[in-house]
Amino acid sequence: MRGIYLAGGYPDAGTFRKCFNAVVANGFDFVEIGLPFNDPTADGPVIARAIHASLESGVTPARVMDEILSLGGAPIKKYVMTYANIIYSFGLKEFSDRMAGCLDGVIVPDLPNRMTPLFYDSGFDIPIVPFATLESRESDIGIMNRSKSGIIYFIGVRGITGSTSDFTSPELLAKIRMIRENTDKKVIIGFGIKTADDAGQALAIGDGYVAGTEAVLRQGDPAALDRYLASLGRQASGR
Repeated sequence: MRGIYLAGGYPDAGTFRKCFNAVVANGFDFVEIGLPFNDPTADGPVIARAIHASLESGVTPARVMDEILSLGGAPIKKYVMTYANIIYSFGLKEFSDRMAGCLDGVIVPDLPNRMTPLFYDSGFDIPIVPFATLESRESDIGIMNRSKSGIIYFIGVRGITGSTSDFTSPELLAKIRMIRENTDKKVIIGFGIKTADDAGQALAIGDGYVAGTEAVLRQGDPAALDRYLASLGRQASGR
């Protein structure tokens, strides 16, 4: 599975839609859309700047959610990356009722895996994507396996988005192997995917990847983004 992260509403609604369409046209399996939040703690400087620029221009989570709903018929899986406060501010059930028919999952980096049952028990009916890290233990996989999500998001670096990952690291390879041996969910590698070579390495050791920082760097120029997406696609297909 190949995925791209886009900052919702950045740099404006029209350009965002062109970027979304470029992801679809280049044959990616899913798109991860970030809802703007004033304290994006998991994001590196590139994505954080884009999120703050969106907020300063008047973009709100509700507006991005409306945009996602308008794209509901696009032939691509759609995930939202957001923070727990955003969902709480809408209300767990209210957010779920509004978006469940459109989303394949939500990614909430400040929500511990063990806390997801509290969301489900409160009427949240969208699959919450569990996180795995270099620190995850075999005993943690049981919690991940109880998730309604079909994927696990593996953070391949100790750091924020935009960091560099070593896909030949024995520690990383052993951790991915351990996770894959204990789940039937697809392991998607995030953080550290920048180049076509990174994408190829991620596909060789996991079930997929998501590229974010390099995509957001090009969101202001859909043609440049399209060229970048095409380069990742050529690597993935072996051309």
